[in-house]
Amino acid sequence: MHPARFMQFLPGLLILLLLAVSPASAATAEPSAGTVPLTDVERQWLKAHPVITLAPDPDFKPIEYFDKAGIYRGAAADIIRLLEKKLGITITIVHLKNWDEALAKFKNHEVDLLGAMVKTPNREKFALFSETLVAVPGGIFARSGSPTNLTLAKLKGKKVAVVSNYAADDIIRNKYPEIIREEVQDVSTGLAKASLGMVDAYVENMANATFYSQEAGITNLQLAGKTEFDYRWGIGIRKDWPELQGILNKGLAAISPEERDQALQRWIYIEGQRWHPTKTFIAGAVASALGALLLLVTYWNYSLRRVVKGRTALLQQELDERQKAEIALKAATGQLEERVKERTADLQKEIAERIKSEEQLKISEENYRCFTGLTSDYVYKCSRTGSAPFRVQWIGGSVDVITGYSAEEIFAQGCWLPLVHPDDRPTVTSLLFSMTPGETKQAEFRLVTKQGETRWIWETSRCEAGQDEGELVLFGSSTDITERKRAEDERQKLEQQLLHAQKLESLGVLAGGIAHDFNNILMAIIGNADLALMRINKESPAVENLHRIEQAAARAADLAKQMLAYSGKGKFVVESLDLNILLEEMLHMLEVSISKKAVLRLNLHQQLPPVEADATQVRQIIMNLVINASEAIADKSGVIAITTGCMECDRNYLKDVWLDENLTDGLYVYLEIADSGCGMDKGTMAKLFDPFFTTKFTGRGLGMSAVLGIVRGHKGAIKIYSEKEKGTSFKILLPASGRPAILFNSDNHTDHWQGSGTVLLVDDEETVRGIGAEMLKELGFTVVTADDGREALEVFKSMPEVGFVILDLTMPHMDGEQCFRELRQLQADVKVIMSSGYNQQEVTQKFAGKGLAGFVQKPYRLSTLKEVIRSL
Repeated sequence: MHPARFMQFLPGLLILLLLAVSPASAATAEPSAGTVPLTDVERQWLKAHPVITLAPDPDFKPIEYFDKAGIYRGAAADIIRLLEKKLGITITIVHLKNWDEALAKFKNHEVDLLGAMVKTPNREKFALFSETLVAVPGGIFARSGSPTNLTLAKLKGKKVAVVSNYAADDIIRNKYPEIIREEVQDVSTGLAKASLGMVDAYVENMANATFYSQEAGITNLQLAGKTEFDYRWGIGIRKDWPELQGILNKGLAAISPEERDQALQRWIYIEGQRWHPTKTFIAGAVASALGALLLLVTYWNYSLRRVVKGRTALLQQELDERQKAEIALKAATGQLEERVKERTADLQKEIAERIKSEEQLKISEENYRCFTGLTSDYVYKCSRTGSAPFRVQWIGGSVDVITGYSAEEIFAQGCWLPLVHPDDRPTVTSLLFSMTPGETKQAEFRLVTKQGETRWIWETSRCEAGQDEGELVLFGSSTDITERKRAEDERQKLEQQLLHAQKLESLGVLAGGIAHDFNNILMAIIGNADLALMRINKESPAVENLHRIEQAAARAADLAKQMLAYSGKGKFVVESLDLNILLEEMLHMLEVSISKKAVLRLNLHQQLPPVEADATQVRQIIMNLVINASEAIADKSGVIAITTGCMECDRNYLKDVWLDENLTDGLYVYLEIADSGCGMDKGTMAKLFDPFFTTKFTGRGLGMSAVLGIVRGHKGAIKIYSEKEKGTSFKILLPASGRPAILFNSDNHTDHWQGSGTVLLVDDEETVRGIGAEMLKELGFTVVTADDGREALEVFKSMPEVGFVILDLTMPHMDGEQCFRELRQLQADVKVIMSSGYNQQEVTQKFAGKGLAGFVQKPYRLSTLKEVIRSL
């Protein structure tokens, strides 16, 4: 080996020699014995808190993450499972969307523990920490070719990626404010941005960065430096639970080093597991190394003298050759001067032609700039070789108007693919990389602008073979179709709303009509049963049968009311309501109606304006939605939150609601019922309010239909948001009102009241006329009947002794409304009681200010009819 080359390798050989004898330790500990001893206070605390929830970072490999099956894995997960065994407890794992959500829920005490969390001064303000689970050095990662001696202090003014709310984000924000932080959602994004050169560096612990780099196949990153801090992960604990901190630390202390190392070796390399030799061994090894070094230096001096002698001879030979070259150079210089003169003349001619071409090019570019400024398109040219990514070679048009990025900024990123929406990026990338020379493809996708806005793009791309071997050139033309997409979405939405409104109207008419006829039939059943109970001997065995007839008829009447509620024409007792008071009164009933694993929370907005509504119907809405929420949570632990408030709603907000039927802008009181249950897919939401549609094993499927009808009857609206496996939220909007309470159908019972005189009973149903006449006779009246409006007018003209008229609203030939007007013309002060299966509010609104004497809703009992007549 040449001496100079040998000396180059000498330091390395010495280092290897020293490493071979370097100390290492192999500390061991006695294995833990059985269950960790806890104090009585600690055992009582655990008994009082049977459910302890932990929210891991869902994507923080290899420290902690959820695999494809949703199982909690990683180094921290294995240690936490050891901790559960030592303490004899169970920690409930909560699967959240990302670390930001986990941290937010931890701060709100919606979860109790965070799986792996580095202690920082800022985090100590809202969390306690256990002893360290895992410790890993921190690193600074940059593209290959970057300086390798970086520190955080040297990154001042540089753009550095950090994961939002991770330890590096917290530390850099507080200790290094001069660093320009680029917050990303996860480790993969941070590594990708560093790999693409979108940031100068990425700060992360070495375990995570190495794991994700290998997983993503990123090969152009290097470790450019280390942080001055290590990542020491402990369990984050609620600030108000110091008892749990002591319990967990006892459990961690009971885990032996062997158990800890066995758990961690599956995921990360632990530097502490190396042998440390004795001091005597080290001294002997060093002495041997120095002796070998002395021999090597002696040999090097001998070899160096031989090298110097040979090098001197070579230099003399080079000097002779240089003198010969100088003579030849002088001869060539004369020839070169002649050629320079000739070439100068040619260059002057070429310069004149180039100046002319540049002027023409300048004019052409100005024309292009003006024309592209008038269009919503942009064009580009990019190329790639082999498996390398495409890089933009040229881009023009309205790219800055559409994306917010200048052409220079896109060149700096290398390609425009990072601008593609993350959900569309895999599809677009696959399409571009699958193109072959001569092929043309079209694609529709979304771009995220510099301002964060999403815009739709329609692109046509053509692939050509490049000049170099294996090179592919891509030419593309892109058009901004955002406004067209918005118009299409708006049109589709309007069509869906129209179809839904037509369906609701058709079903409402059908339900209302069926309920109206059904009520006439029930009128005969209920009335005859009522009269039979009054006339029959109380000891008769038929009394029980009559009571059962009454009960069955009552259930049928409830079904009819649900159908009327769906049609928006149910019976309402309207009053001025405070939703907060109503909810507080219902709280106990709601708590006993839901699953034991569901937690009910009330978030009531104070100073809530009143609403004009039927308290019973609103209770039905609340009960239906709360029970549905409880069933959605099922056997899992979950939360049902009931929130009230008020808000100003404009047309833009009201256009995305159910029952957008002539809703007006203004102040609305809202009732929101949200759960953390199983959620609904789009297909279920589309059929949610269809009559007889249900996802349950039992039930008629009229509950949500009735809710829709009740809200429609109150001139309100419903907003729904649901996501599979995440939960559902129903927001009921009711118009706010400051008007005083208006009470309908108030009860005022008198047991033995009797009337007298002649009554005209008008109804197109013979059964209703028959039972109604019997009820009136029971009350002491003389009854005459008519089967439609025309006959009623003839009877009234011929019998001036008629004291009042009971008039059905819906009849053939002449309905109740027209007959009422004709009766008023015959006798201005005639007393008319209107009878209908529809609700009182709707009927009385039609006759407001026209002198209607009263209203009775079918099917009615004898006592109800008596109270209406007494009020005349």
